[in-house]
Amino acid sequence: MGTVSPYYSERMNGSGFLPGRSLIQARGEIGGIRYVFVKLIGAAKDAFRTPTTGGKLLNPFKGHAKIYAGDFLEYDPGIYGNAGATVKILKSYQCAKDTGATDTTLLIVRDGYKHIPFIGDNIMVAPDALDGTGTAVTVTGVEKTTEAGADVWKLTLSATLGVVAKDAILVEAAAAGDAQKPMVTNPNGYAQCDYDFLFTPGDDFEDGSRYLLTPFLANDDTVMYIDRMSPIPPAIKALNKSRVNGWFHL
Repeated sequence: MGTVSPYYSERMNGSGFLPGRSLIQARGEIGGIRYVFVKLIGAAKDAFRTPTTGGKLLNPFKGHAKIYAGDFLEYDPGIYGNAGATVKILKSYQCAKDTGATDTTLLIVRDGYKHIPFIGDNIMVAPDALDGTGTAVTVTGVEKTTEAGADVWKLTLSATLGVVAKDAILVEAAAAGDAQKPMVTNPNGYAQCDYDFLFTPGDDFEDGSRYLLTPFLANDDTVMYIDRMSPIPPAIKALNKSRVNGWFHL
């Protein structure tokens, strides 16, 4: 039996028939609000620009999760080879505790404003270059726990990642193994707001959801507060064109 989701719409999508009434009780949490985009004042601005069409999301979360306003996206219109437009999310994580060279567990920050990891995700320490490579491993276990009084995710890994310092940034990798690249190597857009991913994803011609997104394209008028963004990999932080301390734009 596949993954069971508690969300109403997904249950309805099963196209079941009930000649009666159903009563459902559920609970959930909604996080706080952080205004990520800087409100610039000017005679003419063009901050939120979108491409003509969006694209199919290639790396949806494997369960209930969300991305946040200002998260980096990679948009490809699919012109070459007529492949069709696609979008990828830059999933990033912040290491919560020093990890030793032989450790096969890793703690990452869990504060309601960081991406949620899932079993089957491939992760790596963010390289210093956008198209840099490194060792990537697969997440084989995910547990909610605490460390020194702070909420963290405890990840069990398929292999060692080596020494990972506290506060180091990790990202989703394209695959597991040596000399792997990050999933996103050309960030050129942003999420315009928080997006909730409520359904179990499925591949083409299989049961499950497919997500289609339209990103905001990066430009000089789209400026964000760094301390309100998801963890920024060093290669992307180096691309910051803002001359204002604490602001970011590509």
